[in-house]
Amino acid sequence: MAHNQSLTTAEKIRAFPWYFGGQAANVVFVILTWFSGILPLFLNALGFSKTQIGVILSLPWFFSLLALLVSGWVVRRGVKRIFLWCFGARTVVTILLGIAPWILVRYGIPAAFIWVIGVSAAFSLCRAVGETGFLNWAREMIPNHLRGKTDAMTAIVCGVFSLLASLGSSLVLKYVHGLSGYSLLFFLSIPFGVIALFAFAMIPGGRPVRAEVASTGGANNFMAVMRDRNFLLYEGGIGLFCLAVFGLSFVPLYMQDKVGLSADQVLLLGVVFWFGVLASSYLWGWSGDRFGSKPVLLSGLMLSVFFPLIIFLLPRAGAWSLIAAMVTYVYWGIVNQGYNAGAGRYLFVGAVPSDSRNAAYYSVHYAFSGLCAAVAPLGAGWLLDQCSAVSLSWRFVHVDQFSPLFGFSLLLMVGSAVLFSRLRKDGIVRPGEFMSMFIQGNPIMAFNSMIRYRFADNEADRLSTTRGMGDAENPLSVGELLEAVSDPSFNVRYEAIVAMARMPPQEPLTNALIAILKSQEPDLSVAAGWALGRIADKRAIPALRQALHSEYALLRSRSARSLSNLGDAESVPLLCDLLKNEKNDNIRVAYASALGVFRAERALDDLMVLLKRLANDSLRGEVALAIVRIIGEEHQFVRLWRSTRSDFGTGCAQALAILHKRIAAEWPFSAPRDEILDAAEQALAAQSLDAGAESLGRLIRYAPLDLLPPRLASVLVECGCQLEQSGATHREYVLLTLTILHKSLTVARRRKDERRMTDDRRQTTEEEIRTNNQTSGGKNVHAD
Repeated sequence: MAHNQSLTTAEKIRAFPWYFGGQAANVVFVILTWFSGILPLFLNALGFSKTQIGVILSLPWFFSLLALLVSGWVVRRGVKRIFLWCFGARTVVTILLGIAPWILVRYGIPAAFIWVIGVSAAFSLCRAVGETGFLNWAREMIPNHLRGKTDAMTAIVCGVFSLLASLGSSLVLKYVHGLSGYSLLFFLSIPFGVIALFAFAMIPGGRPVRAEVASTGGANNFMAVMRDRNFLLYEGGIGLFCLAVFGLSFVPLYMQDKVGLSADQVLLLGVVFWFGVLASSYLWGWSGDRFGSKPVLLSGLMLSVFFPLIIFLLPRAGAWSLIAAMVTYVYWGIVNQGYNAGAGRYLFVGAVPSDSRNAAYYSVHYAFSGLCAAVAPLGAGWLLDQCSAVSLSWRFVHVDQFSPLFGFSLLLMVGSAVLFSRLRKDGIVRPGEFMSMFIQGNPIMAFNSMIRYRFADNEADRLSTTRGMGDAENPLSVGELLEAVSDPSFNVRYEAIVAMARMPPQEPLTNALIAILKSQEPDLSVAAGWALGRIADKRAIPALRQALHSEYALLRSRSARSLSNLGDAESVPLLCDLLKNEKNDNIRVAYASALGVFRAERALDDLMVLLKRLANDSLRGEVALAIVRIIGEEHQFVRLWRSTRSDFGTGCAQALAILHKRIAAEWPFSAPRDEILDAAEQALAAQSLDAGAESLGRLIRYAPLDLLPPRLASVLVECGCQLEQSGATHREYVLLTLTILHKSLTVARRRKDERRMTDDRRQTTEEEIRTNNQTSGGKNVHAD
């Protein structure tokens, strides 16, 4: 028989409302009956022991093992058909749970226990067989690229109904006392079970499939699963987490017996739990689709580790007990939803191979997770009974029968995290990188801009929201920026490039900017070259080197500047060649600036030639800055430049006055030199800038050039010549000369000190030799 015809994505999306409705009605049904704090409280009210309660709570999960036996039959019969029949029977069986109080009154606790065990077994059987095929059906009905958001919407819808159901059940138990309140809740759940059946019946798919079963045996399918290491790691992590969480099934009793909350207050915790789920569902689901399941899974799991510890430290029987418990449950709802969103998504997109139609994957997963979920409450109930005599207190720390349970739960969660950390990567970021995204920049502004961007339909709004994502400087908005950079509007694309430049380095952004750099849009290419230099991602270096040969002059200029920002010292030879061969002096300035950053001494002569030829003051200032960077006196040059902004002559005179004493002390004495130095200082102070500059130029003739490195001496001589010829016409030479004089004095003093130390060592050595010779001569005379 041929495979069943695949559903189109459009058909799947049309069925989403029925899927959401069915899940919402079903979650109300299970909250009012089997899977919430209501059932443990009900069983405790019936008078059952902790061990008996653990047995009942574990039954639905033990029956999950049936999945290994019936999965092939379910697939052949049609997963949808079996699911609907079994869930219908499950709903009818639940009615019998409400009769348990009558059995208790008439026949006693043993009969009531047998009755509840029988009802639970019947319910568990129907549930296990029905859900065996549901995972296959769920994979068929939800496209993988929409799975995270779909699960998030499911969690939101279910969260709203769960919240209302929890709040309603709390009110029922508050006003309907005793076992009657619990029975009423069980009977109220039946209509919701029926509504869920109707909604699921409207979803397409789930037809019988026989071809896979006929071609391979069940044993071969099972062995194929057992050889899948990644799947086994996933199941190991799932198993440990199930043991940890389902072992906490007795927390409602802990809240009631130890913390001192009433039954309706305990159920109120379920309400605030769903507040946490609702608040975080979309974020977790969206994050899973964008960044991968594994980062979301591990983030939620690592935050979940703190839950048992927080519960252990809750204040007891105090005014703040309820508030502290509610805050704890909100936190638990947030982190638990993160784990569920990541684990659920990873099952379909990572744990089970995307090309596999082997139903054994789902039956093994369902059976194993069910087994762990069954063992946990059974073992927890036994542990609680065994530790019933434990009671120690010290200040706010209370150790009782529940404390070992919390300790084991914490350790199991840690073990689960270790196994999950070894899973195959399925996203674009590592878990640590994902968690750090929420503390970088301004994540709240990023989310706000991202949401507004999705609703922005005119250019002004798109520009504003794109700018906001850049202002947030948070990597969560990378996807929206990648979309904005391909916007039909040039202005939006340009704004997206500017926004990218303000982001921390991200490989997708770097790749997008490199693509723009190589495009045939000069304006955007230049902006992309600037952005690559700003974000400082070294992966952009090869592309920027290539852009140095572009036909667009501005792009060559921008690429050179960005390479200097990236610290690409290997590009220095290429930049030197380009500086010599470039015909456009404006572009040469960019090469000069880059070479200045790299402190390329080999380029000093060419930079001095370029400075002499330039006419624009701003460009001349940039080249002068490049020269002093190579010399190593940028801080001195910038300080001098700032001090001369408002009064050039006075600022230079003050700088020269500081150098005056050092020149007199360090340079060889010369009366003409002192006269020139005094004349330069006085002329500059009197605002005779040309005269002062010419005198400063003549002063260089008396500098001890032999004490300076050749290149530094060459630059100083060139500055002196230009000042003598042009005076203060080009003020950069004045600033350069003063800066180099400061540097030369330092170098000269250091070399003098080195020579003095050398002479002292030589003199000491000679004296030691002379002393030794004299001592040897005296000994010889005494011997004679």
